[in-house]
Amino acid sequence: MEDIHQLIKRWLQKDEKAFEQVFYYYYPRLYRYAFRYLKNEFWAEELSMEVLTRVWERRSAITHAETFENYLFTAARNHLINHWQRKIDSLLSLETLPADAADAPGRYDPILSKELETFYHNSLSDLPPQRRLIFLLHRNDHLSYNEIALKLKISPKTVENHIGAALKQLRVAMLQYLASVIL
Repeated sequence: MEDIHQLIKRWLQKDEKAFEQVFYYYYPRLYRYAFRYLKNEFWAEELSMEVLTRVWERRSAITHAETFENYLFTAARNHLINHWQRKIDSLLSLETLPADAADAPGRYDPILSKELETFYHNSLSDLPPQRRLIFLLHRNDHLSYNEIALKLKISPKTVENHIGAALKQLRVAMLQYLASVIL
């Protein structure tokens, strides 16, 4: 096989057939990289294909063959981060998530890692007691803001503020955790 940098240079010079070899050179590496974090063959394949497709579409942004690999794996890392951000948003969504995702492993989201779920539950315990109570009353008991306000003898606006702050704190903690794992 020709030197990979020469292939990339040919591809950047509009030799589209060279991309096929570039694809076969990088696809297994991207797949292993994605699988390491996703622990799911299907999603690792999807992510690898999506990254290579995006690189193909944005090839005009690539100016040097020597930096192609950095560009490619930075794109893969960004796709992973976006993937996990969507998972975190899904995990924190009060409207769509069962009361306790740990009770239904794989039912709601088959690729949601146990590690992330564990971290989420640990992060819940880091919330201030009043905020955690309000968050769990809303999430687990499905009480409305007004019902929680009546039960705790506080205003609905206070309930709203606590839930908003809890979601923000949980989202930040989980993103920091994922960043430490991925980066």
